[in-house]
Amino acid sequence: MPSASLPSRTTEPTLAEIQEEANDGPVYLSGEYGLTHVLMTIADYERILKGKLNIVELLWMPGTPDIDFVPPRSTEPLTPADFS
Repeated sequence: MPSASLPSRTTEPTLAEIQEEANDGPVYLSGEYGLTHVLMTIADYERILKGKLNIVELLWMPGTPDIDFVPPRSTEPLTPADFS
């Protein structure tokens, strides 16, 4: 799901252009102090609400190669946390 960012001080895109961008992924709108809004399709919004996206899908960056990641297993003994 690619994303787009539209700064506030550029030529004003039409609503139709912004909606077209949102079909390809979330569109981030920025204001004077940084990002202010995110526009996405209702289908993407409903998938997020229903929890159908997992952490991999949420963090996925288009155009990057897949990387096999197998973290090493710890051999250290587990000890209970001391909350005193």
